[in-house]
Amino acid sequence: MPTFVVRVWMPDRPGALGAVASRIGSVRGDLIGIDILERGGGRAIDELVVHLADAGLVPLLAREIAQVDGVDVEDVR
Repeated sequence: MPTFVVRVWMPDRPGALGAVASRIGSVRGDLIGIDILERGGGRAIDELVVHLADAGLVPLLAREIAQVDGVDVEDVR
């Protein structure tokens, strides 16, 4: 199973990370790690380590995560 690191900017509020995790699950992804890089000004920058069933799902993963209100996908590697 390929592993990717997704860097996201998200609102620093209850439920935001849960909404992102739900979107990851919707594309059959498995969230296996979280690194909170920075918090401040009502925003957080997180790096999420995600296992995907197929590398071809990366564009769909990024689109799904970006659908969460206030969340921006900076990078997937």
